[in-house]
Amino acid sequence: MSENKISNDYTDLRLLHTSQYGNSRVFTANFHGKKVIVKTLKKEYVDDPACLASLRREFETTSMLDNKYIRKVMDFVHVEGLGDSIIYEYIDGKTLAEHVRVGTLSEKQVKSILAEVCDGLNYMHRNGVVHCNLSPENIMVTANDYRVRIIDIGVPETKQDADRELLIKEMAFIAPEIIKGEDFDSRADVYSLGKIMEFIGERNISKQFGSVATHCTQFSKEQRYDNISDVRSAISKGHNFVKIIILAVVAAILAVLAFIYVPKIKANVEKERAQRLALEFSRQVEQIQGELPQLCEKYALRSLSEPIAVDWSEDSLRYVGNLVQYLAMDDYKAKAMQAIEGQRVGIEKHRQADFDQLLLNEFKNSTDSIAVVMRSALEEPTDAQLLEEARKWYGQRE
Repeated sequence: MSENKISNDYTDLRLLHTSQYGNSRVFTANFHGKKVIVKTLKKEYVDDPACLASLRREFETTSMLDNKYIRKVMDFVHVEGLGDSIIYEYIDGKTLAEHVRVGTLSEKQVKSILAEVCDGLNYMHRNGVVHCNLSPENIMVTANDYRVRIIDIGVPETKQDADRELLIKEMAFIAPEIIKGEDFDSRADVYSLGKIMEFIGERNISKQFGSVATHCTQFSKEQRYDNISDVRSAISKGHNFVKIIILAVVAAILAVLAFIYVPKIKANVEKERAQRLALEFSRQVEQIQGELPQLCEKYALRSLSEPIAVDWSEDSLRYVGNLVQYLAMDDYKAKAMQAIEGQRVGIEKHRQADFDQLLLNEFKNSTDSIAVVMRSALEEPTDAQLLEEARKWYGQRE
């Protein structure tokens, strides 16, 4: 496999996808009569050392893997007009997301696809690689035989000029420990696979994996399946005829009991769950709001030349990670976003106060003739009067 060579052999380049919140672009191309995928950086990042290093790491990680359920990497070259690029095999097919949205899969096909995803992930984990960004968009299903190809391995991009709603949507499949920047292991992929099962169930394609998904998507990684092999077993597990008969009898008994007792039990459980969720949310918001003094100090305005608006994307993304489960709930989404937005407003109010104080001090101490005249025109001025004059003075200077 060659590296860092300049190649003019990739022709008929056609844009296939541009990352909406990251730094990459994906093209289809023709390479000596063969269709391939070219993944490269957006124009504004082609010379960015960090982005180039990330692209290189993706190539090196994927090139270690050779499995029929993982998209093959072919080369790392400098393509004329694009810059450094990873060359992947072209897969004729659709993403799992596309199939689920249009309802083209049977329950049997869903079960087969999930089992193959498990096999691909199990191979990756045995080789010390965690996907980190598994989602229905990153699972290709071949057109001719409905076989799986896992794509786009690596920690997801988090460029902060992203549309916040899109970023939250993309994070729905990512394990909480990755969002928070904590240590993670193969159980992060277990979480993502569980979220994919929920995605399938929500669209009424197949609801048979509900209990497996619940076990996969526990917030604490210690409470999930230990590994993908256990998930594979849970998905593939069947029931013999005797078990079915026993379960049918038990189900009939439970149905009678449920008819009598379930409404009351369900109401109490839902009430307790709602109360617990409200308390946990309140604690999260209080914790976030309690950080405002430290944030104000961190983003304090040091000079009149600095803008009042502040780029606090590092902390805002951290808050999104803390509240990600609430951002997916209609009852809490607005309140969660309001809590995050409240931090930004608080920071900028504090920066405005900093600006006023800096301006007042400069006006009081200025030997500028205009400032001297304006100060002398005031008899026993208060700070409020001086600040008002200082703003006029500052406006004249600009």
